[in-house]
Amino acid sequence: MNRISFEKKAAKKYMLKTIKSDCACLVDITPNNVAMVEAMIQNDSAYLNAANSQLGTDKNGNVGSTAYCMCQLKNYINNKETDKKLYKKIISDAVIAVDRDNSTHLNADGIGRKQITKRIFKLSPEQLIHYLKAPKETNYKLFKIISKKTTNTSKPRENKSFASKFCHYACFYLFEGEKEQDNYSIYDSVLKNVLPTYAEYYSININKNDLEDYITYSDIIERILKKTGNKISKNGFDHLLWYYHKGRI
Repeated sequence: MNRISFEKKAAKKYMLKTIKSDCACLVDITPNNVAMVEAMIQNDSAYLNAANSQLGTDKNGNVGSTAYCMCQLKNYINNKETDKKLYKKIISDAVIAVDRDNSTHLNADGIGRKQITKRIFKLSPEQLIHYLKAPKETNYKLFKIISKKTTNTSKPRENKSFASKFCHYACFYLFEGEKEQDNYSIYDSVLKNVLPTYAEYYSININKNDLEDYITYSDIIERILKKTGNKISKNGFDHLLWYYHKGRI
């Protein structure tokens, strides 16, 4: 056995554990699997910049990372700033960063970034925090505001994926260490494609059209997590299924 063969054999103990079912091979929803995926993501050069809270706007005017922009928003709110011009700039930068880092193509309609920035900016910091902290109590109001179809364009778009990611990352950085940090699941095409298989495995009856609605989509994820003993976060669930299935569908 040469070194390459030895390394391949040794790698097997680090592979994600799977579940063999009648319909497909599913990744096992366990804390250990999540931990391995989180380690892989945190060491992947493709995702390092987005999570770098020190990566601010560069000399060419390119907006900083998602982490940096959301931390700027957190500082603005925590410091009880009142400069509206600064608030709008921070919101705009956060919209651009989340869109760029997640390839959600807001400007495919020509106006998405500008229009969604305006929608969020209309909310006071207090309203924004309230909607982020209480999605169910507010019937996912912030998600609906952001994802509502754009107007005054020949190519109107519903931006559900972006809306979920903006809400998710805002909570992730604004409420670090609090239970609200995990308030929003990410609405992702990979998860949307594989959720019916997991729902079937865990005996959860759904209609595929249910997944077009973000609230129902989120509820299905919570039901799956409950079936598995609520041992991992929504964030961990998103990362685990996305990482395992993104190259398999």
